[in-house]
Amino acid sequence: MYHGKISFDDFLHTPMAKNYDVVSATTEGKKRIFKPKENLKIYHRFLNLFLFEFLPLNERVVFSYRKGVGTVNAVEKHKQGRYFFQTDISSFFHSIDAELTEKVILKGVELTPISDVELYIDRIIELTCVDDSVPVGFPASAPLSNAVLYDFDNEFERICDSLDLTYSRYADDIIVSGMLSTNLSGIDEVVQNVLSDFASKKFKINKAKTKYFQVGSKLKILGMMILPNGKISPDTNKKKDLEVLLHFYLTDQRKFKERIDEVKNRSDKEKKILTEMDYQSFLSGNLNYVDSIDPEYTDKLRRKFGAATIDMLIHRGFVNKK
Repeated sequence: MYHGKISFDDFLHTPMAKNYDVVSATTEGKKRIFKPKENLKIYHRFLNLFLFEFLPLNERVVFSYRKGVGTVNAVEKHKQGRYFFQTDISSFFHSIDAELTEKVILKGVELTPISDVELYIDRIIELTCVDDSVPVGFPASAPLSNAVLYDFDNEFERICDSLDLTYSRYADDIIVSGMLSTNLSGIDEVVQNVLSDFASKKFKINKAKTKYFQVGSKLKILGMMILPNGKISPDTNKKKDLEVLLHFYLTDQRKFKERIDEVKNRSDKEKKILTEMDYQSFLSGNLNYVDSIDPEYTDKLRRKFGAATIDMLIHRGFVNKK
């Protein structure tokens, strides 16, 4: 695969503790964040390519960490619904332990092109788990998080079909919709029971983020709005922030950069000095995001800020992505 540039012996024997850094120290009530080093990223990309991306997943309902689909596809499934349920799994990645990881790998091993996974399963688990859980941000964590809920997805989809409900999932976000409120009654208990029986008893739905809502209320799912006519649109606050950025981009570069600095410093664990390209990439990324959800809104931006400006920024976003 790597023409001798990467040693298989290193893959097998490099101490795992040397393969990552602890980005933030442990404080009371907070989990540690791990940053993989370049060699571990290479090992994970190899495992993804030949192992984890072959593990089974239900493509009808899962839209996370898959090429060609994303959050908008997870939400679009529900645009005709009138009653909705949404929840997520508490400490999802942290709840995926080494035992569950091994079980999922061995269950799907016949689908992979590797013939001797069983010989190296202990090392594979060692490379993908830290402190008996799958860390957020490790390359292999994404496909693993899809695979560990495969049996849950199948069983819960079957239940939803029997109740004339629509189900989709993005990572640990679970969304259900239907035309009758009675069909959604008690669905939170159903989700918890199926999680316990078909995935792991460690998985618990987040009561604080569990909610029922209906057409007529503010339908915000995964950062998007479902309008009364069934149209999907970016969240109102997201659109307002984008228009402010575009205004300052054209009229006041200092305020444009200050606003992005404020957002980045609020969300980034490691503060860093941004380059001119970083500022442009941030704006382009946000513009491409809303364009992927609602192209008609992008046309409105073209009329307001100029077609040449909007199209240049959208194109730059694709160039940066490459």
